[in-house]
Amino acid sequence: MKKNILLAVIIAVFANICTAQEFKDKVYFDEDWNITDDASKASYYRLYNANDKSSGLKPYQDYYINGILQGDGYYSRIVYVDGEINFIEEGEQKNYYDNGKLREKWYKKNGEMHGEDIMYYENGNPKYQAYYDNGIPNGKYTMYDSTGRIDRILNYKNGFLDGKQVQYSPANRSEIWKVEYFKNGLMEKEIGYIDGKVRKEFTLISLNEDSFVANETWFLREDEDSSIGKRSVDFLYDFDPNIWKYAFQMFYVETANFNGEISKKHGKCQSFDRNGRIVEDGNYSFDNKIGKWTTYLYSQKCYYVEDYDEDTPTKYFTLDHKPFSGPLTITRPDGAEIFFNIKNGIRVGKYTVNHYDKNGKLYVKYFGNFDENGELDGYTHSEIEVDGKWQTADFNNYKHGEKHGEWREIKGDSIIYCTYNNDLLEGRYEIRKVHSYNDFVKEKDNLRDLIVVGYFKDDMPHGTFEWYDDEGRITTKGNYTNGNKSGIWTYYFFNEKLYYIANFDNNEPHKFYTLDGKPFSGKHTAYYEKEEDDDPDTVEMTIKNSLIQQVDFIDSVTGKVLQTNRYKNGLPINK
Repeated sequence: MKKNILLAVIIAVFANICTAQEFKDKVYFDEDWNITDDASKASYYRLYNANDKSSGLKPYQDYYINGILQGDGYYSRIVYVDGEINFIEEGEQKNYYDNGKLREKWYKKNGEMHGEDIMYYENGNPKYQAYYDNGIPNGKYTMYDSTGRIDRILNYKNGFLDGKQVQYSPANRSEIWKVEYFKNGLMEKEIGYIDGKVRKEFTLISLNEDSFVANETWFLREDEDSSIGKRSVDFLYDFDPNIWKYAFQMFYVETANFNGEISKKHGKCQSFDRNGRIVEDGNYSFDNKIGKWTTYLYSQKCYYVEDYDEDTPTKYFTLDHKPFSGPLTITRPDGAEIFFNIKNGIRVGKYTVNHYDKNGKLYVKYFGNFDENGELDGYTHSEIEVDGKWQTADFNNYKHGEKHGEWREIKGDSIIYCTYNNDLLEGRYEIRKVHSYNDFVKEKDNLRDLIVVGYFKDDMPHGTFEWYDDEGRITTKGNYTNGNKSGIWTYYFFNEKLYYIANFDNNEPHKFYTLDGKPFSGKHTAYYEKEEDDDPDTVEMTIKNSLIQQVDFIDSVTGKVLQTNRYKNGLPINK
């Protein structure tokens, strides 16, 4: 008996060897399994017998380009599409890792996926198991991690997600992380879990071609603070565990209606503490707060109301709805602390805001003042610690809620110096670049690069304006009159060693000159961004004796000329 089994194995092996030896034809594939005629660019090749005219299934074998077996299977026939060979695969198909271990096994019917498809990790554990019906996913789709534990279970019906979908926690595969309910490929409900408890719920309310409305609710964990916390909804559909770590920082329940993009809050929004008490209550319109918003400070037995439709001061009340008086401290989600005083429901007098880093160290302090009506009033400034000393960074001046007086405002790596008159920009306006933290507290001097200097009148540019590059050279200079460019404007292009002059008081042509003042002839290249794709495209100007002759608009990706405008005497020729 054993001799018969051994003989059968030898015969089978010999038959396979003979079959392999009958393969007379070869076709090459690139790394994406596209057929290529260039063997030097191939990553795989297939051996088969093109002269096999039998009616049954015909074998093939695929190899890595180094000659190691990559896969094998059967095909029923060969067809040619646009002159390119196409194998109509049939029956069981397999492929292998380059160490010989089975990577995937699936079945084909008339060239389409049909039946079970199962892929394995290199350690032999299953990676996923799916089922197809004539090329369409149909039935259960199970995904596993490398240890063999189930990661998620999906269900398909006629090619669409349908019914209950389950995802398990990456940290604990026995714990459900998310459950979704689909109908014909559309998610109608989602429930997220953490520590075995419901974390958030999403329910679709309505849907049309342009937008959808949904309801989303977040729930507290037992060990989380009850203070108002961070809000974010646009990351909920990403499976990245790092994003979910951020979700764990949510400190409250949030219920909101969303219209259009899921990341835009639209409609009623409320937050609650773990005792079920409302902490924040208001409405959004496409991510913008509108109307009256109420925020409760239970630890200080009061609440406050902000009106986002009216420019009125915030009002504070006791929990029994009487005007509040006394000191208040508010701790914001970012860790900042605000100290101020309330009199008859209105903020009055001095206030302080302290900002702390993630290690709890104080790094910025703000100081300001409210008038008797709750409006910002007088001198306001911030202080930062530089070389162990607290020094003024930016400062502002207000007059009963309106910007009034000198300002030094820090934005990014720049400092703006300006003056306001009853909320309107007035007089000299400067922007200077900051090189280091120490520069924030130094008086205005040459250590800061000048970027822009100009003048305003009634909140509009009025008077001379100049722009500078990093080397302190003027790149643009000209005049504004009541917000509009006027007179002669000069633009310098030091890399091309030229400048040009534009007259905004009449229709004179732009004139180009070399930096030594001689008429320029040659090419000048500029760039702009198209609104529809934001790709920087090229504008190439042909100039002769200081006047533009032709302008070509060139696609920066393809190099193709999109449009050509011709000029005569420096002015565009009307078509």
